[in-house]
Amino acid sequence: MAKFLSGLSTGQPFETLETRSVVVTAEALDLSQAYEGDTVVYTATVKDDLVASLPASFVATLKLNGVELITDQVFDAGVYDQGTSLLTLSFTVPAAQGVFDVKLSWDEQII
Repeated sequence: MAKFLSGLSTGQPFETLETRSVVVTAEALDLSQAYEGDTVVYTATVKDDLVASLPASFVATLKLNGVELITDQVFDAGVYDQGTSLLTLSFTVPAAQGVFDVKLSWDEQII
């Protein structure tokens, strides 16, 4: 039989990482109605929950009632202003009639 004293190992470093949410505000379209083939401009302010601009490598998709208008758009300088957090995307109206919602969609990303 043996007696083992209490103790503590030397340990191994472990870091917990930050999780942020995306916040989209001030969504707008330059036209409220258009015909198939017309170009419409979508704008929105897109920041994280700490009110910081998103990284240029962030990716999102613009949808019209679930139909992808612009797929996997990278937030590079051509569409996203890091200073103002303004996203500007132009899309072509697809062949569909009715009233639709234009929405920004994104998957979980580790950047």
